[in-house]
Amino acid sequence: MKRFAIFAAALLFIGLAARADDNIEDLLYSKLGQQRNTQAGLNELIKQATAELAAKPNGYGLLWMYAALNYYQGEFYSTKPEDKKKYFTLCKDYADKAVKVDPKGIAGHYWLGVGLAKWAEANGVLYSLFSADDILEQMTIVINMDPAYFKGLPFAIRASVYALAPGIISVGDWTKARADIASAFKYGKDYRSNYLIIADIYISWGEWRNAEMTISEGLAIPYDKRLPLEEDDCIAKLRLRLAKVDVELARSQKK
Repeated sequence: MKRFAIFAAALLFIGLAARADDNIEDLLYSKLGQQRNTQAGLNELIKQATAELAAKPNGYGLLWMYAALNYYQGEFYSTKPEDKKKYFTLCKDYADKAVKVDPKGIAGHYWLGVGLAKWAEANGVLYSLFSADDILEQMTIVINMDPAYFKGLPFAIRASVYALAPGIISVGDWTKARADIASAFKYGKDYRSNYLIIADIYISWGEWRNAEMTISEGLAIPYDKRLPLEEDDCIAKLRLRLAKVDVELARSQKK
């Protein structure tokens, strides 16, 4: 019975990869995708994807989904720095393979941008001259293909590049960052992850009132029961940011 269940799950994974060539939400909201909410479930998904890629190494859907699964492993389950580097490297490398198989595939470019950003973060070079241009390029490709893609997250990610990269010798541009912040909220007003990324931008700028408002609005969004892994992580991080912002606001009031 167990072997049959594993075989059936593998067939579901193949079917999902074939149908959802570029729709990340199809993966996240699918019954099979819900397995990522536990370490054991994610391990099984990675195992299935690895087997399918061995049989079909140029499957576009399989490639970007494998990149996404490694992102989840590195972001939510890995605690050791070296493990995070490993999984984020796999994310960017397999997304790059997906882009090469289908340059017009939007999900490949999205996960390549995310993989580059997380790899750079894990290696301590986030938004440096080494990585900023590449992350920006991938998010711009995604935005040009579909501005509404994945609830505005590409705009939020690109805004963080513009906000945090050096301005004179790199791509940093606060005016462009603010424009992208507006676009992220336009397409993803109800998506909590946008608020976390944008709150971090305001914190980096020392705009404490904007940060406080962004965090409060992000925490007020109704809980999406379909995304417990992402929701719990994002809520916890927003609360940590709010504590930091409250300290800074109290300090400024004393001056």
